[in-house]
Amino acid sequence: MIMLLVLAAVILVVIYAFEGKLFGLQDRKAEGSLTVVEAIEKIRGEGYVSYMIDERPVADGEVAFFLRKTPSGGYTIVAEYVKKIEKGWRWGYGGSFGASNYHPGLSDAEARKESFFAMYMPGTEGTEFGSSPFPMYYGIALHPDISRIVVKDPTGYEKQAQIIPIEQNFKLFYVFLDASQGTKFEITGYDQSGNIIRRVTQDEANPNNTGTTRID
Repeated sequence: MIMLLVLAAVILVVIYAFEGKLFGLQDRKAEGSLTVVEAIEKIRGEGYVSYMIDERPVADGEVAFFLRKTPSGGYTIVAEYVKKIEKGWRWGYGGSFGASNYHPGLSDAEARKESFFAMYMPGTEGTEFGSSPFPMYYGIALHPDISRIVVKDPTGYEKQAQIIPIEQNFKLFYVFLDASQGTKFEITGYDQSGNIIRRVTQDEANPNNTGTTRID
């Protein structure tokens, strides 16, 4: 009888110890991070953020725009929504894009061949990610003469993108949109005199349906 009681006590101790560790692990995962970068790298991996470009405050948090240096030496341009919670920061949603010709250090001649690239970040309402400040366009303007980028929906309503210079031939831009604006947009890059450098129509419901007008 005594042996059975001792065995039962040992089993209970093991169960409590296991549950304590399990619950502790769950608590740590649920806890917020002290910084935005820490919250991102908690999900994406250590060292994921190479160079922070801009941190845009939004409702319930911020959107961090940064460069990630890849193992091959290239760069991806990343946008991540990070939520502000009671105990710090928690990753919400994000994405990235990259190409071998999208990187700092381009010469004027190289940059003039590229103009700009715009990436669409869809809204997340009703998905597993919950609410977010998206949809949004963000991208990189490479052409040295581009000083203004405007996004227009089918009704003619225009929004001007925020441009953050990193280098003369490498500038981040982004503009937040409303889900009610649909998924088809005209994006135009202008020089300081109002001349069109490039105009592209993107239908995000059918990404292959893209038309471009380029002025050289």
